Amino acid sequence: MKKNLVQIEDNGELSFDKYKNNINAFIKAKQIDKLKLQPDYFEITNNYWIVDKYIAKSGQVTVENFPNTLSAYAHAIKEGYALCIPVQILDDDSIVCFSHKNLSKVLSTTSGYLNKLSLKELKSLSLNEQNETVPTLDEALDFIANKTPIIIEINNDGMIGKFEDKVLASLQKYISKYNCYYNVAIMSINPYTLQYFYQNFPFITRILKSGNFQSKMFGSIPTRKLKKLKFYKITHADFICYSQELLPTRAVSKHKPVGIIADCVISQAKYLEVAPYADNIIFSGFRPKI
Repeated sequence: MKKNLVQIEDNGELSFDKYKNNINAFIKAKQIDKLKLQPDYFEITNNYWIVDKYIAKSGQVTVENFPNTLSAYAHAIKEGYALCIPVQILDDDSIVCFSHKNLSKVLSTTSGYLNKLSLKELKSLSLNEQNETVPTLDEALDFIANKTPIIIEINNDGMIGKFEDKVLASLQKYISKYNCYYNVAIMSINPYTLQYFYQNFPFITRILKSGNFQSKMFGSIPTRKLKKLKFYKITHADFICYSQELLPTRAVSKHKPVGIIADCVISQAKYLEVAPYADNIIFSGFRPKI
């Protein structure tokens, strides 16, 4: 077995301070991008779950689970899945757990852009027959309480800074409360969001998301460049999440990530198709099994 390129501390006690020292050692030696090449990468980071534990998109294990509700999260946790939680920012700067920009994509009786609403306005809308409402990120974190690992997917195609600041503040409180740095990851299509986290808090695992796009631009970034992972280097991401129907692809394999996650897997048949090319999946609406 090869020796580590930098000296690291034993991480057996899951101490966050010890983990930070290890990551800082790689950063100081300008070898952070070589961390993923270490034979003991998972021993250093303790994030085995990213490739070992199926990840439920928005907690939606079955089609009966309304996405991004606390009841959906509870169901996924009960069945032993990790969670992928998309977050967005509202007009009053509240951070909420919601997948789409337009409410009509989820609520057939309501339309309008999410980022034009205040939290009070959004909370007035019921998501299901149980009258659940869209949870804030803090509400979701308080509910999950480190009962399962989480990926926070930041949907930001605008300016970098305010949105990321607020997510980071919530995650720092969560990590401090539960000593669960190893059970939290950040994912984003926007490479500059991941760059922000590398620069401001490099101790959270970063996952770069890409694949299929419905438009030519993602904010100010051409999606053809995102699809080819042209900005991969600035993210310092160890994992890549890519649309399952496009795997395998050279755009992913040439970067040699620690793990490849297939995104948007919605059936057992699709899972079996992509399984040879992915280390894990983000799924919804079925129970994956091999």
